[in-house]
Amino acid sequence: MLYELGRRIARIAMKLLFSISVEGIENIPDQGPLVVCANHISWWDPVLLAWIMPWPVHFMAKKELFCSGLMTYLLTKLHAFPVNREKADVGAIRTGLAVLKAGEVVGIFPEGTRQKTPDKLGPGHGGAALLAIRTGAHVLPVAIRGRYGFRSVIRVACGTPFEVTGGTGKLATDVQEGSLQVMEAIRDLWETLAPDRPA
Repeated sequence: MLYELGRRIARIAMKLLFSISVEGIENIPDQGPLVVCANHISWWDPVLLAWIMPWPVHFMAKKELFCSGLMTYLLTKLHAFPVNREKADVGAIRTGLAVLKAGEVVGIFPEGTRQKTPDKLGPGHGGAALLAIRTGAHVLPVAIRGRYGFRSVIRVACGTPFEVTGGTGKLATDVQEGSLQVMEAIRDLWETLAPDRPA
């Protein structure tokens, strides 16, 4: 209930504040499980993805946001769950696995933090690849490019969902290679959104 209300408010706010163009909406599957992976340039990014996606996204959010009872309540109602970015967070992985096994959607920013330089992508972490490998869920790569400011242009591209390939017999190796696949897919989309390319 609160998620859908927030989504409707976000839709209005995003349209008023920014000029957003979205490519590849047709690539979004009509059912889960699904891991949505995007680059991260602003705290507006999860709001943007929640607006684009047709059903609720359970976002991994840094544990520092769960700083009070009220914030924890609100973020939980908005389907966010905490992750400790300083270590391999087993609890966050278990939550993500449970969401995917229920046929729902997990949202992850593989870079792990916002990039202060919007014209660069950071390295990816392995959480998204691990979840995809463990559950067989497809990954939907999403690229976001632009600078959030009043009526600024934000360009978004949704790529083709893909399965993270493994098969080496070593989970750590499969996760590392899968993380590279995820970031490569995001990068390929991100490059198509370069400012000198037509909208």
